[in-house]
Amino acid sequence: MIEIYTDGAYSSNRNKGGWAFVVLADGEKIYSSFFYELDTTSNRMELQASIEAISWCLENKIKNVVIYSDSMYLIGTMTKNWKRNTNNDLWEILDRYSKKLKITWKHVKGHSSNKYNILCDALASQATL
Repeated sequence: MIEIYTDGAYSSNRNKGGWAFVVLADGEKIYSSFFYELDTTSNRMELQASIEAISWCLENKIKNVVIYSDSMYLIGTMTKNWKRNTNNDLWEILDRYSKKLKITWKHVKGHSSNKYNILCDALASQATL
């Protein structure tokens, strides 16, 4: 079973955002990635983290994945069809990529004791430096 934790961050001091994802196979970390963007928002970075994670799955021919995020913006929109008012460019990409595999979206409480959520947060924050 492949599980992926995603997170996004934003530093207003630097006007720089970061995204990260951590891939687990059978509960063990097998891959992680993170990067930054300028002139962005935290919500955009949450979406970008999931886009990058799904892209990784597609490149590695993974068809079934559980994606964890502490972003209710992301999880609520993907599971409860919340209205999309902004970031439509990223939502379109996310929708297109998501149709290519089976994804179970799960919310995880942010800044709690979940070590992979904490790791993702640290990597996304590091990308803003």
